[in-house]
Amino acid sequence: MKAYPLEAIRALRVRKEDEATRKLAAARTHEAILEEEVKKAQKALEDYLVWIEEEADRLFKTVLGTLNPLHKVTDITQQIQWNRSRQSTYVVQVEEARKKLDVAKEETAQCLHAQEEAYKEVWKINQHRDIWLKEERLLEEQAEEADLEEIAGMMYARGE
Repeated sequence: MKAYPLEAIRALRVRKEDEATRKLAAARTHEAILEEEVKKAQKALEDYLVWIEEEADRLFKTVLGTLNPLHKVTDITQQIQWNRSRQSTYVVQVEEARKKLDVAKEETAQCLHAQEEAYKEVWKINQHRDIWLKEERLLEEQAEEADLEEIAGMMYARGE
């Protein structure tokens, strides 16, 4: 039987599908890593918010119930304000992590689309190859039958 004439194209499409599948797997892995980073950033923010409250309570307890100079109360108030101002760095980290995750999700969606398209292309050429193989087998069978008829006809003509 003859070789499938589009085998080189089929092999190329299979390689492209394999590459698209690898890229999709890498994109999904990267997305999972970024999801963990978002969770870590959110956890750090939550932990910091808890710490701020505990620290504010601790600082206020040092001055409550006793007479303190005004500068000590001012220092404590400024410390609490400074602690609260640091909260924005944690919020920014969460936002940046989410933005990176959103980009990764878009990349994963693009990779998924590319992989699906590559799969369709391989499926189509495989369907074509199957049809071609059936037609080739049918042609070979017809050729064999024609050869057998020719041989039978020659044998009949000879009187064998």
